[in-house]
Amino acid sequence: MPPTKAEPDDKLNVCANPVCGALNPPGERLCQRCSSPLPGAAGQIIAGKYRIDQPLATGGFGVVYKAMDPDTSEPVAIKEMIATDPKEFNLRRTFFRREAEILRALQHVPIVPRLYDFIEDGGAAYLVMEFIPGNNLLALLDKPGANPFPVAQVAAWGAKISEALAHMHRMHPPLIHRDMKPENIMLLPDGTTIRLIDFGTAREMGHGTKARGVAKTKVYTEGYAPPEQIIGKPEPRSDLFALAGTLYHLATGHAPEGFFTGRELEKKFREYPAAERWFYELIAINLSEDVNDRYLTARDMKGDLERAEITREIYCPKCGTATPAREPYCRGCAGAMAPVGAPCHKCNRPSLLGSRFCVICGARL
Repeated sequence: MPPTKAEPDDKLNVCANPVCGALNPPGERLCQRCSSPLPGAAGQIIAGKYRIDQPLATGGFGVVYKAMDPDTSEPVAIKEMIATDPKEFNLRRTFFRREAEILRALQHVPIVPRLYDFIEDGGAAYLVMEFIPGNNLLALLDKPGANPFPVAQVAAWGAKISEALAHMHRMHPPLIHRDMKPENIMLLPDGTTIRLIDFGTAREMGHGTKARGVAKTKVYTEGYAPPEQIIGKPEPRSDLFALAGTLYHLATGHAPEGFFTGRELEKKFREYPAAERWFYELIAINLSEDVNDRYLTARDMKGDLERAEITREIYCPKCGTATPAREPYCRGCAGAMAPVGAPCHKCNRPSLLGSRFCVICGARL
């Protein structure tokens, strides 16, 4: 059920939109000036069960609250979907359901928050999740006098995030996060444990060549998104680009500027301490403008982050020939050295990840 109505003498609801700040009557769900979602008041009961302690964040789709579970007396985070128009509600509910499905599929991944419940009740929908104490990494970086995080710590976080992405990319069809950035990573009070907190933008890759050729909804954050995502055609290696930009931001304190940051890094590797050059080279590789110049998979990225080194070559399991990393075929026997990627847009025959041209028809991939 929707949140219980506020009493007439409740305080006016201040819009959280920083460019608005309008005062709204108690009980309003959308700001009367800018239509931003408005949070319920502390003490209200939502989903017929949970008592609101405080709103944590507002966004385009709704509000996230800290609330109390009366059955366990433990805090929970509740994401409420707000849409007053029935048609808009039905559309947003579909995305909300998908987010719940994604969280359920990733419950075995350590850095993904636990999903406790998904509730639909009339004109309201709620995700009830694990409450994550602490701050997001962007907020910590933006604090006055804050320093960037140590490279070793950032690399360890990157390996854990790569593991989560690897699970998403191995789903059928592959699931793409589309919005990896420091703001979507929470650091727990112990100072080392992280959680990913937003899967609302994650989407499946299209089925078949025709579906993949059609631009999807353009969701991205400037500076973290690669060119193919900006035009609405993301793929799993698009997440590696965003993760590289995120790691760069955490280690340097400077927001990335897309592939321009990768080009700049290539020019100044020697300016970094010798023990950290591998890290900045890994970032530069995955900030490549051409998707085929990046790592082939999140699993490959995880391995190098854990080993603190760049994999230069791989030995063919068939003939033993050393082949440069990220090349799709063995230089000795031409055997496959990479996973199968998307089919050719022209002949629809499968190609290996990292291939620049279709081996069947010669089309540019």
